[in-house]
Amino acid sequence: MPRSGWLDMDKRWLIVASIGLIVFLITQVFPMSGDLFATENRATLSRDEARTKTLEIAASKFGLQANQIEDISLTHISNGPASGYFSKEGLMEEFDKKWEKRYPIEVYRADIQVAETGKKLVLLLHMGTGELVRWKDTGTPPSADFGNEEPAATAKHAAAYAEFWGVPATDWEWTGKIDSDGGVPFQSRKAALSEATLKMTVHMPSDYRLTDSSLPPWSGGSVLYKIDVPESFASYMKQQENIANRLSLFAFILPELAMFVLAIVYAGICGSQTSFVRGIFLSAVFFVIYVVITLNMMPALRASDLADGGTSSGNVIPLVVTTIVIYLAMAGMTYFSAVGGDGLWKSMGISLWPRWREAGYGADVLRSMLQGYPLAVLLLGAQSLILLILEKTLNVFASSDPSQSTYNMTLPWILPLLAWCAGISEEIQSRFFGIALFRKWFVGLARAITRREPSSRTVALLTTAAILPPGLVWALGHVGYTIYPFYTRVIELVLLSLLFGWFMLRFGLMTVIFAHVTLDSILMGVQMIFDGLPGDLWAGMFSIVMPALVGIAIWALHRTFRRRNGSPLSTV
Repeated sequence: MPRSGWLDMDKRWLIVASIGLIVFLITQVFPMSGDLFATENRATLSRDEARTKTLEIAASKFGLQANQIEDISLTHISNGPASGYFSKEGLMEEFDKKWEKRYPIEVYRADIQVAETGKKLVLLLHMGTGELVRWKDTGTPPSADFGNEEPAATAKHAAAYAEFWGVPATDWEWTGKIDSDGGVPFQSRKAALSEATLKMTVHMPSDYRLTDSSLPPWSGGSVLYKIDVPESFASYMKQQENIANRLSLFAFILPELAMFVLAIVYAGICGSQTSFVRGIFLSAVFFVIYVVITLNMMPALRASDLADGGTSSGNVIPLVVTTIVIYLAMAGMTYFSAVGGDGLWKSMGISLWPRWREAGYGADVLRSMLQGYPLAVLLLGAQSLILLILEKTLNVFASSDPSQSTYNMTLPWILPLLAWCAGISEEIQSRFFGIALFRKWFVGLARAITRREPSSRTVALLTTAAILPPGLVWALGHVGYTIYPFYTRVIELVLLSLLFGWFMLRFGLMTVIFAHVTLDSILMGVQMIFDGLPGDLWAGMFSIVMPALVGIAIWALHRTFRRRNGSPLSTV
């Protein structure tokens, strides 16, 4: 690899990167900062603050003191269809003004386990104010026994019951019926937002009396609202999710398993061209970080298992264990992809990955980090432009996804570590091994067909073509994100895979890893800066500079070891 100068990058790269940065800021960052300053209070309760609010409400509204509560499980949940509908129809700003204060889409769900009695109470709190917006006793079946009371009288009592929990009775009108399980349905008097409407269902305990002056009983009761979107829209989202799930299985997981097997095969075939200790460190880093991230995201795993307003046992341990086993397999694939990829490239006379024992390794890492930043902002600009075009041409919209939320992390500031997992595994698997594999096949096929050595132009074209198959598989691994239609991310990431592949071939594996990590670190940092959680401003800023700190640390560490040893080190 060339080592002349610290950056070894033509000024034209820096100019294009500057343009990419401007595009990213204009299309992604400035709109968020405008929303931030245009809103009176964007602060969001931290998980500790939400837990404190839960205890206060449990005591004041439900008569439950702290010593009566055995456990509280806190989860950020969201009404995905409502979020997607308002996003698609451009109604989010109107929703924020008219409905959000009392009937938010996103809430903290607090599952309270009452000591000794076995009762389970679910409170749903506004994420900004901590006010109670919904609740349900999930430990006691609702009652449908109202004696000989007239339905209209039952509805009146239900409205009064809901009002105690903070629901303005004047906002609702009875639908004229009583559900078979005793639920009393109401519809909002507020004007609909396009075709989205507000509905509420109240369940009263059988021993509730309107004349009671004390706290009303809550066992078997509930006050739940929901935002109904058009059935056609909800069906569309469900259809898109089903297609994405099938694609994830048949177009990503199965090809990935095949790539895993091929990585093992080529690691054996090309073992003489490389070392079997290559990739051990990076694979171990990937696995350890993912275990930490998984444990940190246990509330997010719980959120992915919860329907909006639904119930759950809260036991996500089996899911955690399964997730860690999957990541162990992914770490194994990363390792064999590193060995097989290095062997394949070396067998083709190309070296894209320096070794620790080389004298210039530390300088190579530092240079890769310095190159990674301009390439990352170039990619961010390209991504922003692609998504902007897709939004205008395909009517792209997004829905909230609590499973990816910092509000569902025990320690939100750990989030930027995830960038290293993505950068290491995806670049080694999809780019380093994937491109090498298909280049080997394509060039070999051309050689077999023409019965002569392909020209340099043909090899260049075949190398470009080799970027696409692993890039497509990589893109299909991202269809599960809540961006619609499902093929939005496929188009976006296939195009970006061409850039990632080009960067690896031009600058080497370490540079493209740093570019990928820096891109994700910037996106995560911006997310944290604007998420409203206490302390996340500084965590977000740290996320943006983290790749630079890691690059400098590796450079300094390698320099120190070489000085101490006075000779090249053994390979790690």
